[in-house]
Amino acid sequence: MLCALLLASASLATACSSGGSKQPAEAEKPPHADPIKALLTLPKGRGIFAQRGWAIGPITTSERQLFWTAASSDETSDVLLLKRDLATGRTKVAAHRLFQAFGLASAAGSVVYATRSGTHAQLASRPIAGGRPSILSNELAAPFDARGDMLAWAEANGSRNRVLVRDMRKGRTSVAYSGPRCRRTRCYRIDRVTVADDGVVFDLGAADQGYPSLMVRRGWHAKHPEIVSVPRDPQPDLARSSSGALYYQLGRGWMEWDFGRARPTPTWPHGLRPWLLSRDAHRDLVLGGPTCSTTAAVHIGTRLVAVRAPRSTPVSAKGFGKLCRQLAGFAWSGNRLVLAWTLTPRISIEAHEEIGVSSVITSNEIG
Repeated sequence: MLCALLLASASLATACSSGGSKQPAEAEKPPHADPIKALLTLPKGRGIFAQRGWAIGPITTSERQLFWTAASSDETSDVLLLKRDLATGRTKVAAHRLFQAFGLASAAGSVVYATRSGTHAQLASRPIAGGRPSILSNELAAPFDARGDMLAWAEANGSRNRVLVRDMRKGRTSVAYSGPRCRRTRCYRIDRVTVADDGVVFDLGAADQGYPSLMVRRGWHAKHPEIVSVPRDPQPDLARSSSGALYYQLGRGWMEWDFGRARPTPTWPHGLRPWLLSRDAHRDLVLGGPTCSTTAAVHIGTRLVAVRAPRSTPVSAKGFGKLCRQLAGFAWSGNRLVLAWTLTPRISIEAHEEIGVSSVITSNEIG
């Protein structure tokens, strides 16, 4: 979903060429990928670290800690959650068998993630200071979200859709929405949940053509959810916003439905580039550039702050030609923007091989 979540891409730089042209099959795969040994701490200004042989997914931060998911090309059955102390550089594996597509979050001293449970996904939280994980849901249905102390997620079974909200500090869970999956001939699924300062937001995507999708929000103290129609779009793209609902509607562009406003209004130029990833108060994080030369930038009012995109890393594959650079995750920590990038030789992608992949996490102070 991060490819859905970024899951789209403004243009600052292009992927680099490192010369040569080996075939992917000639590359030597390591006999066993150790995620800790694969890390290389980078000089200040180049990034936090690079990781050889691992594709990084969603990331999150909390105080001095950085968490990220990583999948190795030779161990694709196990996706790991890694934890790094930013002060000491100490890194360890915190969990196994993650579902990267559902995201990663931190709230009230816990890191929250999704794991595989048979054919299903379950939602788990683990104290950042250490301790056993707690299972919050066994029916996770869509990417979840957290802001401050509040965590929200979607559940679904054969007959009902639900959205639940948990105050992670107080340990209290409540139901923000519960409804049948189908009403007569109209069936819906929840595609994504986001958390704003004043409430929770999610979509009810139309499972078939011929009827509108729905955008739903509920304030923390509201008695009932509020719903607006999203016609001619079976899956409105919902982005994170501190103010309310921020979503892309086919044929209309980006729409904003802030808490306190009765109806959604257009908020961003129509089109797919640049693509809005998140809106926090006065800051818009946008994705741009071609698919294999992803870039990022921050709009602050009328000012555009370009974010340096890595062309390569010290652990990137050599002699395989151009690299495909893609943004894999982002997290805000105050004014610090942390970004995760994956760089893969284009020849590997064209050959449908997972050879030569490397990742890097960068940090930028955005004034």
